[in-house]
Amino acid sequence: MYIRDHFRTSPEDLKAFLSQVTTGTLITTDPDTGRIVASFLPWVFTENNTLTTHIGVINSQALHSGEALVIFMGEDSYVSEEWLRDGAAPSWNYETVHVYGDLVIHREPEWIINSFQDIMIRYSKKTNQDYDGDWLEGQTKACVGVEIKITDIEAKSKLSQNLSAGEIETIASHLDSSCPGLASRMREVSLPHIAAREARVDQARP
Repeated sequence: MYIRDHFRTSPEDLKAFLSQVTTGTLITTDPDTGRIVASFLPWVFTENNTLTTHIGVINSQALHSGEALVIFMGEDSYVSEEWLRDGAAPSWNYETVHVYGDLVIHREPEWIINSFQDIMIRYSKKTNQDYDGDWLEGQTKACVGVEIKITDIEAKSKLSQNLSAGEIETIASHLDSSCPGLASRMREVSLPHIAAREARVDQARP
């Protein structure tokens, strides 16, 4: 992914994003056809620096291996040129994280059961004990576990850091009602970036 330096997500923000990650798209390559295949899935980021989930055995990705890519998206929004100075170009603000890693498919019942539980605890606060044993066993046979052993991460926060503080606040104000999370991130990330940039310029002046 192409990332200009001032759009690169900070390590602290990336760590926070991964700890709260929800859904993302798993992208793999079919070993027989060479075709790219994708599935939208819920994920859990583990303390072992892996991503885990599960998919149905009938999903063709259950037979894949090798390098995989998982793409996560934060909020995004169109930025109208009408909000900015004359001559400004329309743009798009967004945050995205691309996680690369080695795909491991697990068929061990215990691993799949643990994946069920991790997902349920994360999203519903239930555990495996809340479900009928026979039903759970059937689900285990119908699924495989998916583990991504992370090898590289690219993260981009394109939040108008190349504009002025006044323009940032104008855009954020327009987004407060439609994309409040994105507006908040602009104020949290872009305003300090611009303040630091202006301070460097002032220091460089004779």
